[in-house]
Amino acid sequence: MLTRLTPKAWLNGQPLSPRAHVIWGLLLPAIVLAVQMSRVWSFTVDDAYISFRYARNLAEGYGLVYNPGEYVEGYTNFLWTLILALGIKLNIDPVLASKVMGAASAFGSLALTYRLSQRLMPLRSFPCVSTWLLSTSIVFSGYAIFGLETGGFLFLILLGCWLMLNETDVANRTHWPWSGLVFGLAALTRPEAPLFIGLLMLFLGRQFLGRQNIYRGLLFVSLVGAHLLFRVYYYGSWMPNTLSAKTGNLEYQLGNGLTYLMNYAEHTGPILWFALLGTVTAITLKQKQLIAIAVMAIAFSSYIALVGGDWMPLFRFMSPVEPLVFILMDAGLRSLLDRREQALNITLAIILGIAAWARLDTLQDSQDFIIDHEKHFWDTAAGGTAQWFLQNGKPGDIGIGDIGYIGYATRRPILDLLGLVDPNISRMRGGYTQKTGSEWLDYIFERAPRYLLIISSSHHCQQPSVYGSQLIYNDPRFAQRYQLAGKTRLDNGFAWCFYELTVTSGESRNTSSDTHPQASSPY
Repeated sequence: MLTRLTPKAWLNGQPLSPRAHVIWGLLLPAIVLAVQMSRVWSFTVDDAYISFRYARNLAEGYGLVYNPGEYVEGYTNFLWTLILALGIKLNIDPVLASKVMGAASAFGSLALTYRLSQRLMPLRSFPCVSTWLLSTSIVFSGYAIFGLETGGFLFLILLGCWLMLNETDVANRTHWPWSGLVFGLAALTRPEAPLFIGLLMLFLGRQFLGRQNIYRGLLFVSLVGAHLLFRVYYYGSWMPNTLSAKTGNLEYQLGNGLTYLMNYAEHTGPILWFALLGTVTAITLKQKQLIAIAVMAIAFSSYIALVGGDWMPLFRFMSPVEPLVFILMDAGLRSLLDRREQALNITLAIILGIAAWARLDTLQDSQDFIIDHEKHFWDTAAGGTAQWFLQNGKPGDIGIGDIGYIGYATRRPILDLLGLVDPNISRMRGGYTQKTGSEWLDYIFERAPRYLLIISSSHHCQQPSVYGSQLIYNDPRFAQRYQLAGKTRLDNGFAWCFYELTVTSGESRNTSSDTHPQASSPY
């Protein structure tokens, strides 16, 4: 007969029941996660609309392209975009579909984090800590529902890890390795998946050349290989255009990437040091699978440093790392707490209480930043710009750098000044946002888009504030060929200014009609 666990019995070392572990370590964090996602549900990051436009063009029969007729792979989430396209065919709004899929993926990832923590460090007297850390992370709760594939990719990576660790148990080594299929789907969702499956396969030791692992590798390679052949056939390239657009200056990338990691460490706080304790615990206990988790976290962090981090706020690129780091922190913390040493536990309780207060404060600040700053800015800048073109713009293409919402809402042909969907710019010298030499300027004026967007630090549009806008504005050809047509006023005196190409002798203007009929804007 089961006896009820009393506080006194628990303090004396009696472990929590499985039901109590699920309630305290999974169900309550899931409720916290739901609340956190609801607070930032209204924000959709601008880059998500790039995939929405690709998906809509595919659903409407124009192909998997950004600008109809231009076969450029300017996205890195093939499977995610296909699912969105299917939703559009079924009359499902891609913004809603992306958020619902992301939220569902977040709950799945939370459950998988719980199961991985339980497997790697059996639950005893204290509930799972990693799920609480995850549910109070703006990286996890925010980027799950900001419209990107981040949440879906994380779910597939964690599911692949969970399946693979189970498949390598002695009793399961004859089972079919479905983890290879799941990691293959992850690779179709984001290009970083090979890093995770590759490291896990290496940690199999003698099983690396076993039949199960060979089948696992074949499943993975078949999916990735099929996608690679499609890419070559459809786009004529072995790699996505975004790779060359976002790279090209290794020294600059490393500097930005290391700064990105340091800023994340500062954002997370001193509690991050418990991940080191978890790693030491894994090495001390010779827990190979937990060591593999640590190696994957270190390897992906190194990858982030190599590619230069990310421009989006609040550390989107850390999403695949966080659950791994939190699992390590969980293992380190519970290895101490389960000792039931009174002085140690009181000290840890004080530390965790202070850390929890600071973490919730950081989470609140991050949510306020997203809604009060990021959403307000993009609603005003991109939303206002799209509205201007829908109401006042003449037919023709637009040269801009932020191609997400504006391109999606206006349906106009876009000249991407940053090169994500333009191979001519992506292959120029320099890193991301730095491909701005004379070749870049010549290309822009040769293309002669009907409109060019200049970002200005003044409402009168005569003080371009970003480097690319300064180069275009100060080029003599700009004043000769373009005149101010409209503007969107922003806070602090800034403005997004729209210059229209004027007709001059010996020059032609791109007056092609919009590829699609104009869409209505929610702004």
